[in-house]
Amino acid sequence: MAIDNPVIHHLGTRTARTLKETTSIAAELLPLMLKAGVVSLEGPLGAGKTHFVKATALTMGITEDVTSPTFTLLQSYGSGELRLHHSDWYRLESDAEVLGLGLEDYHGEGLMLIEWGDKFPGLLPPSTLRIRIEPMPDGSRLIHISQHS
Repeated sequence: MAIDNPVIHHLGTRTARTLKETTSIAAELLPLMLKAGVVSLEGPLGAGKTHFVKATALTMGITEDVTSPTFTLLQSYGSGELRLHHSDWYRLESDAEVLGLGLEDYHGEGLMLIEWGDKFPGLLPPSTLRIRIEPMPDGSRLIHISQHS
């Protein structure tokens, strides 16, 4: 699924100063995320990637308790067309481990959010929406949105 010479389209940057603002940004980006089908959430530990997944689930009307799949590697929420699949590649060390998750079985079935997707960018589908969350010294978060084509 690797992209040769990708063109990166920067789709903007948002600032979230509160958890409520993060939820508003997730709601704003939901149509883009659904269109892409796969979202790579990137940023350092503690940036707010899992919170962004929780905000996205809330926006999708999913009421289940969303938790980090750091040890389970993949969790699914919701039903029907509003399925949300949440994977975390932080602990994975090779392409083979990622491929062993069988994520392609979920492609096209709802929305796939992948924390630490930037560890294995060559395994992301070409249309992946990339959201990088950057913590700022004042406690706010810069949320950078881009997509390859």
